[in-house]
Amino acid sequence: MFKEHLRKIVENVEGAKAALLMEFDGIQVDSYAQGDVDIITLGTEFSQLMTHVKRTASILEVGDLEEMMVKTEDLILVFRVVNSDYFLTTALSSDGNFGKARFVLRLTVPRIMEEF
Repeated sequence: MFKEHLRKIVENVEGAKAALLMEFDGIQVDSYAQGDVDIITLGTEFSQLMTHVKRTASILEVGDLEEMMVKTEDLILVFRVVNSDYFLTTALSSDGNFGKARFVLRLTVPRIMEEF
C-alpha cells in the first residue's frame, strides 16, 4: 500500500538507498530498499531516539517535532513525522542529496496521510 510512495522517495533522491514508514513504537508499516541498508533495524533503533526527542520538545514547550537528521560517516538518515503515531525515514549515502530528501519527504507525508 505504501511501498509505491517509498519507492518514489528512493528513486527521486540522489544517493537514497532505502525508505521506511514506521510506528513510533518501532513497528514497521512498510519499507523499500535498494542495496545493503538494513532500514528496518535502523528505523527500529532510531524510533527510540525520535520518541525521546518528541517527548523532550513537548516538555520544553518548543513545538512538535517535525523532522530530524542523523549523519554518520557512512549514512545520512532523514526522519519526518507523519502524525503522532508514524514517521517516515530515508537512508542516503554520506554524499547523498539530503536537501532533496527533506523536500521529497515533506511532499510525501500528505500523500501517505490520504491512505490512512
